[in-house]
Amino acid sequence: MTALSYREYALDLHRRIDKLRVSEDHFASIEIAICRNAHCYKSEEVTGRNGSRRFLTGPLNSFEGLAEEDGTATKKEIEAFFALPEIYAYTDLALENERSPLTKSHWDGTVALIEVRYQTVRTTWHQRMLFIGFTDPIHADFTVGLYTDLFIDGPREGTQLFEWRAAATQPPELDRIKSSAPREMAC
Repeated sequence: MTALSYREYALDLHRRIDKLRVSEDHFASIEIAICRNAHCYKSEEVTGRNGSRRFLTGPLNSFEGLAEEDGTATKKEIEAFFALPEIYAYTDLALENERSPLTKSHWDGTVALIEVRYQTVRTTWHQRMLFIGFTDPIHADFTVGLYTDLFIDGPREGTQLFEWRAAATQPPELDRIKSSAPREMAC
């Protein structure tokens, strides 16, 4: 089987995140980490009446950690990722394997780890996805073909990486959403 393109899915996710940012009816926790050329750009955000947003950047897998920045570079990298013409999604195998895209520098692709939780009147929705995007189909075909078992090729329910699903219980961060920032997500 060949991997499924997740470009349209990623674009829909981007639109949903934009809607959550301006909604006064939903509280949301949004974390996006973009890893490109051995560098990480991370946005941590809480939406709602007392929302907050913080931006971090630094070398990938650095012992020093990420440093806060004004958001200019991070916002630019996030928008550039969602504009890529070729986007694929990883399965849980990518996290359990020594070939994890989070442990390497990709010269030909941009990796994005995105986690979103938002609360409606009845349900808390949660999603955590690991994507890789490419500027052209040649680099995409090469990487997807080389690591075909790591990419989603049909319906799959992951435990660590998954599409939208209802959370079993309301997460603690949504209980404290007015007073705290979202928890850290590894880059």
